Amino acid sequence: MGFGCECVILEAHCGEGDLGDRVEVEVLLATFNGARFLREQIESILAQDYEAVRLLACDDGSHDGTVEILAEYAEKHPDRFRVLTDDEPSGSAKANFLRLMQAATADYVCFADQDDVWLPGKVRRSIEVMKALEEEHGRATPLLVFSDLRVVDDQLKTIHHSMWKQMEIAPESAARLERLIGRSVVTGCTATINRSLLELARQMPEEATLHDRWIGLLAAAMGKTAFLREQTVLYRQHGSNVIGATAPDNSVTGTIVRAQHDAGRRAERRRCEQEAEALLRLHGAEMPKRQSDLLRAYLRSGRSRSAVERVVTTLRYGFFRPGLLRSLALIWDLARTKSDERLSSKERPGS
Repeated sequence: MGFGCECVILEAHCGEGDLGDRVEVEVLLATFNGARFLREQIESILAQDYEAVRLLACDDGSHDGTVEILAEYAEKHPDRFRVLTDDEPSGSAKANFLRLMQAATADYVCFADQDDVWLPGKVRRSIEVMKALEEEHGRATPLLVFSDLRVVDDQLKTIHHSMWKQMEIAPESAARLERLIGRSVVTGCTATINRSLLELARQMPEEATLHDRWIGLLAAAMGKTAFLREQTVLYRQHGSNVIGATAPDNSVTGTIVRAQHDAGRRAERRRCEQEAEALLRLHGAEMPKRQSDLLRAYLRSGRSRSAVERVVTTLRYGFFRPGLLRSLALIWDLARTKSDERLSSKERPGS
């Protein structure tokens, strides 16, 4: 598959009329002890102004009434709500979503967290953009559409109107593999993907840190990406969030404090490198040469024995972090770290 990559900014407002053929959309809902907010989320999905929506849910060993709620909705909406049954908990949201992806049957798939609320036009707007992508690039191309979110508290009161602004996320970077490889940009609960991207994502390896991060990398490396600047999800923040929205501290002081946490920063870099290796292992032969070359350059930028090569490669390919201070901290880190600290055990001399 010789797919290129680009990010398409689509902000045209397509009317409220029919989309032509009303394609079916399957919403993958992963749950674990989510009874407190689950009904509100399910109702917001069933109430979408796009009618051809059905849910596929999978619970990961809840003991708070979540399973009973899912069974209730499956009985009440047998044509629109299905629950996967699995006796063995997977142990992670990533693995639970992988189960759902492997069981999905629709041509278009969305991902839902158990504690958010979807705004009424989320699915319709995403499919409008998806259809525009398909017209330009064809249905065989792996396609991803995602959007901004409104950050709210547990009572749905607005904390920040835009998560992108709060966390200083540049959605355009979702199409630039050199920027995406070091940072998550796509939030899974806003994402819609087509069948072609779903088939790729079903091969998600152990090295993938999160399902949405892996899907974003696949789309950047092998497909096309579009985004909506509008907020389509109320992203609820509460004490039980697995992952939350926290504004970065980009002050000089904040950057210096982060720079002192060498172990954590290097561990994060290793995780990113492992994802790059997994992309090359699984899809290197089918992705565009420019993208595979870029992934190999990323590995050299962290693992070369030469500090000069590490820095020059980073500058040449633009493997920067968001914000000038963080990019400078990255360059400083690459320049001063001993090479053996950056090599995996397989690459160290004598191993």
